[in-house]
Amino acid sequence: MKRSAIMAAAASLWGLLCGCSNSSQVALARKPEGKILIVCYSESANQNTLTAAKWIQQQVGGDLCVIKMVTSYSDSYRKVLKESKHHLDNNIKPEILPLDKNVADYDIVFVGSPVWYGTFAPPLGTFFSQNDLSGKMVIPFCTHGGGGAGHLFADVAKAAPNAKVLPGLTLKGSNVVERTLGRGTASKASPDEVVKWLNGIFN
Repeated sequence: MKRSAIMAAAASLWGLLCGCSNSSQVALARKPEGKILIVCYSESANQNTLTAAKWIQQQVGGDLCVIKMVTSYSDSYRKVLKESKHHLDNNIKPEILPLDKNVADYDIVFVGSPVWYGTFAPPLGTFFSQNDLSGKMVIPFCTHGGGGAGHLFADVAKAAPNAKVLPGLTLKGSNVVERTLGRGTASKASPDEVVKWLNGIFN
């Protein structure tokens, strides 16, 4: 009996120290009604935005599609920023691969992106230009490296003017997935933040 108690306490302590569970300790109050699609573009090696998308899917269900470019950005992050800045400055919408889902079939569309230069990544702009989101509920989410969401949410509203755009979720990217150097692990983002956000926008 004593050994069982010690093992249980040790397991609990390990969970607190690790802080890396993918399961939420906060309950979702109400699941949104309608057919759900989660679309995201995730660039970094750590796949921060995709991690956030999977946390959302764990709570609301639905289908998940990852936007892929026909010609990917460079491997070097510095070059990625340069190439994406060229696209943004010149309103270039890079060609993306077809999604394996028909957006028109869904009522609720979550859209996720890293924050680049204060807005969403160019491939997401291509997605908006190719899909009519009129009458749908559009819910943005984003990850960033420290600069916040910028004007990303306002830009989503402009890109989907005839949709009902709900308040978005912002997660610090360096806290979503543990980096090699261990930066930000003390305040690491968790699925709980996703649940609290969902409870706030659906209640």
